Amino acid sequence: MSVAKSVRIPEDIYEYINDYPGDGFNQKFVNIIKDARDSEPERNARLDKLNKQIAEREKYIQETGKQFDKMASDLRSLSFDMTYARSCHMV
Repeated sequence: MSVAKSVRIPEDIYEYINDYPGDGFNQKFVNIIKDARDSEPERNARLDKLNKQIAEREKYIQETGKQFDKMASDLRSLSFDMTYARSCHMV
């Protein structure tokens, strides 16, 4: 079954469609849509994998940031203790 439609498209999109493999504009357009439809599950799986990797890296960055904050706090405390010890002539 075929449905007749008329659409207005920008010239750059027209050129993109015309450069696609196929015989005639209609077949080229259909080929683009079929390729997009057929590759959608693979693209979605890739996006899911990338989103998972991003979430893992964000978690790592957050955990590393917490460790950094703890170390900075410890260093400030140590610096305070050293300054206090020097002021009391303990060092």
